Formats: sequence, C-alpha cells, structure tokens
Amino acid sequence: MKEMESRPHFLISLFLLLLASASSATPASPKDYTFDTPPPPPPVAAENTTLEYMDPTLPPLLPTKNPQCSLQLLQRDFASRARSQPEFFSYTPPDNCPSPWSRVVLELSASASEVQKDRIAAIWVAGAEILRTSTPFIMAPNVFWRVRKDVTRYTALLRRPTRFFMMFLNDSNATLHGVYSVNVSLHFYRGAVGQFNAHPVIRGLYPQPADLIIPISRAAGDATAGPGYWFRITNETDICTRTVLIPNNTYRAVLEVYVSHHGDDEYWYANPLRSDDVGAAGGDDLASKKPNGGFRQVVATIDGRYVGSVVPFPVIAPGSVNPFFWAPIAAIGAYDHPSYDLELTPFVGKLLDGRPHEFGLTVKESQPYWLIGANLHLWLDAWSDEVKGELVRYKVPPLRLGQQADWKNAEGKSEMEGQVIIRFSGWLSSSNGNVTTSVRHKLKFKTHVEVEEKGAMKSAEMEIKARTNLRIEKDHVVVARVVVETESPLNLVTVISNGGGGSRIRKTKLFHEMIEARSATEGKAGEWFSTITDRQESEGSVLIGEDSQLVWGSGDTKSTYKFRDDKKCYLRTVNMVGGKVEEDEESSSCIAAGFMALLVS
Repeated sequence: MKEMESRPHFLISLFLLLLASASSATPASPKDYTFDTPPPPPPVAAENTTLEYMDPTLPPLLPTKNPQCSLQLLQRDFASRARSQPEFFSYTPPDNCPSPWSRVVLELSASASEVQKDRIAAIWVAGAEILRTSTPFIMAPNVFWRVRKDVTRYTALLRRPTRFFMMFLNDSNATLHGVYSVNVSLHFYRGAVGQFNAHPVIRGLYPQPADLIIPISRAAGDATAGPGYWFRITNETDICTRTVLIPNNTYRAVLEVYVSHHGDDEYWYANPLRSDDVGAAGGDDLASKKPNGGFRQVVATIDGRYVGSVVPFPVIAPGSVNPFFWAPIAAIGAYDHPSYDLELTPFVGKLLDGRPHEFGLTVKESQPYWLIGANLHLWLDAWSDEVKGELVRYKVPPLRLGQQADWKNAEGKSEMEGQVIIRFSGWLSSSNGNVTTSVRHKLKFKTHVEVEEKGAMKSAEMEIKARTNLRIEKDHVVVARVVVETESPLNLVTVISNGGGGSRIRKTKLFHEMIEARSATEGKAGEWFSTITDRQESEGSVLIGEDSQLVWGSGDTKSTYKFRDDKKCYLRTVNMVGGKVEEDEESSSCIAAGFMALLVS
C-alpha cells in the first residue's frame, strides 16, 4: 500500500472533529462533476469516543443457532516492526465437537490504541491462505473492528493438529504508535444451521469441501519476499512457481487464488495509457509511475501452460482514494479480500502420471508490487487407488486488447478494451464412472481514463464482466451445470485545486459495485440460484499539505448490500455522512430487496 505519513496528534483531533459534523447531503453520482467546497473543521468532540469500523456485508451466519464449540487461537498485540514479529500458533481440533462440521467460521476481532496506517494482513493454515484482510486507516484512538469469514471449505486442514501463521505487513512505523490488539477464534457448527452465506462458493464449485488442500505459495524459510507465504510480483516477467505431486486418485481440482495490489499499482484501475512517462500530471496522487494502462490479469499455469485467469476486483485499501470514505465503513472487499476459483478438473488427467508438476502464478502488465498465492483444492476417490483421464479440448485464443490514446502534454484520454472466450474439456475415469468436465469462460474488459484542465481533473471508468459455464457429463448425459457471472463497474472522478500555501485540495467522487450471480442444476438436488449486489457511492475532499501530508478532509459514503437466493433475501443499507453513521437498516424481506433492486437498477 502507498505509504502516507500523518501527524498522529493532528489526525486524532481531525477525526473527532469530523465525528461532530454531519452534513445531510447524499453522495451523488460520480458522473456529476460538480463539487462543493469542503467546510472548515467543526468544534472538537469528546476525547473518549470509541468507534466501530464496519464491513456492511452479510455475515456468514445469522444468529439462529449457537456454535457447537468455539476455540480461541490467538490473542496478541502487534506493535512496531522493531518489537513485533509474524506469529505462529499451534492448532488442535476441539475434543468436544470433532468433525464432521456443517460450518466453520473464522472470527478476527481487533482494536487499535492510537492512530495507525492501514496494513495488509493474512492468516495461513499449514501454508494455505484462508484470509486476506486490510486493517482500517486508524484516525482516532479506541477504534475496533471485526472480520467473520466462512472457512468451511478448508476443513481438510482443520481436522488434524497443525500450525497457523498470521502476519501484518509493515504493521507499524516509527512515527505512528498505534498497537493492534488482535483475537482470532474458530466457531464450529454441527447439524443444520439455517444460514445465509455471504459468498456461497460452498455451492457450485464447492459442493463438498475438498479432501486435500495443497498450498501454491512461497515455501517457508524463503526470505526473498520477506515474511509470510505470499509470492511478490514486481512485473509480468515474474512467474512464481511451486512444484506439486498430486495423488493418483484425484478426480477433481480447483485452484483458489488470493491476490492484492500495492505500491505503484495501488491505483492500476485509474492508470492512463501513454507512450511517455510524465509522472503525476497536475499533482495527481493517484497516478502510477509508468502509465501503461489500466489492465491487469492474474494468470495461472501448469508446466508453463495457461490453465486459467481472472481480472481481479479492484479492492480499494482503507487509506486509498480518500481515507475519510472508509471511516467507519469499509470499502468493498477490504476486510475480506475476495479469492478467485479456477476449475482445473479438465487438466487432472495430465497430472496423474506420478510426476511432480509446476504450478505458476503471474500478473500481466503489473508494476511493483502484487502479493499473490493460491490453494489447490483436490477431491480424492476413496474407492480407487488410481484414476485415469485425458484433456480432450484446449482452446485458448490470445486476449487481444484494443488500445486508443490521444494525449497532448498533461491532457488527453485513453481506452483499453478486449474480450476472450476460453474452452477446456477433459474426462476422468474413477469409481464415479467416466465423467467429462467442460469449462467455458468468457471475459470482457473495458477501461477509459481522461485527464482535463492541464491535469487538474481526472476521470476513470472501468467495467469487468466474466461468465463461467461448468458442464459435467456422465455416459454422454449432462448431470450438472453451474453458471457464475460477475460484473464489477467502477467510476472515479478527482479534481485538484490550489489550497494556498503550497497545499492542494483534492475532491473525489466514487462509484463502485460488485455483482455476482450463480445458478446450477445438480441432478436430484434440483435447481438453485443466488445473487449478490454490493454497491458503494462516495463523495468528499481532502486538503493535502506542501509535504504531501493530509491536513484535513471529509467523506460521505452510502453502502447497499443485497443478497438473494431461491429461499431467502437480505438487505442492508448504511449511510455515512462526515464520519458519522446516519442510517443503518437491515431487512430479510424479499419485498424490500426487490424494491431496492428497482431503485438501483
């Protein structure tokens, strides 16, 4: 993440001032380029304020049933780098509620004693990543937050004693003295739990948790990328690999990829396409050092051969764009970074030769730096010692990006767009019979960046659309279909003006959305569907001093989260104005969810 030095005593006062101020304005559309001049700081609020930073998404379980048992894994203070190290801690499955579990939920609860920057953090089990998260950008003391994640898919790792590993990357510095007090627990459920699931990957690609999970990550003890198990990608020529030998009775494989963008690529989605390196025109703090365009693609390979890819969702870090947008409402995916599932079953036949194979990960067009890692989920045939198979279709045309750019000095515009359709198919013969798995993946991408007024105004629009069709045939009869569709639009407008005395005022409007729809037909299980719409609109300003430090700022954010499946609905609307939550409404009414869908469509 981009480092932004701040004065602790000033930001403490600043945030408390913002809490005392409440504007009734609702965030406008980012395409409306009219901005209000930010007001001066209001009077000081009480110093004993405590504040919850929240992620307004659906929790993995609604409180309809208590867990069978809970296990605290870690209680630790993470202070400055000089005093704090990555934490290893032992895990033993609970004796009073052994597996099988119907649901396992990871809970990370934390607080910060003083002002602190946002940090990237992760938790691994036996080298496999199960959570990637960001801490809030702490602008006041006594802030606390909580992350709850369904980790049922990792039960293969939780059935036996092992080691957990947790780390905060650059978890402090010499000038900011905030200490993170962190608790990590697991909650185990047995029997029916009657829950919603915020990210229902347990259905479709994960009908049952895998039998074996193999980390595709940096080996422990390899210090080339610093602490942690993640690979560090600095450019597209960096291909990080891990050699794996898979069991001969494997009949299914899914690669789950975790990735996050930092440093020069923190704002890759707003990166213009230019032939010359002119730096940050007009004092634009959201510019990359190399204007190579706003397209990034995470690519997975086996033995150097392409096996899948994804354009990642642009998670906005809590200290990015305008930190006051994300206090106290987190940006989409910031506290629970999304992972991406690549169906590798068509390739399993090529891996059942008793030899090790090299799994690779890279990020196309990347700049320093990206953190990436993956988990290989494998399903094993308990009734067979050996599975046979073959890849029968492999159609991977190149993704050709159309590029247009028209620049004159600090002004101009650029566009990048492209689409591709990938097809794989392979058969496997096991105790389940002769089963053919076919994958069709369509990706469509478009980005537009425009700079006007001698670099003072910048707008970026991006849209990612993807559709994956999974078809399973047995004895030439289709027995299951799964369709996953995602859409991720983003609109960002920034205007920079003279704030006097060498300072700058940056005014920003942002619209961001994650849409996911899943549907399936699974034999006797029938048909099901689910949709998630996570939408945010933000508007605000910051005053940036001559030394590039934040002097003061404000931000309003409206967040709308809607989940619906074939049985249930959930709707939550949170409206934050000037750092204060003015509205926080939840509903499980499908009528309300349907009405909201009409309003935002």
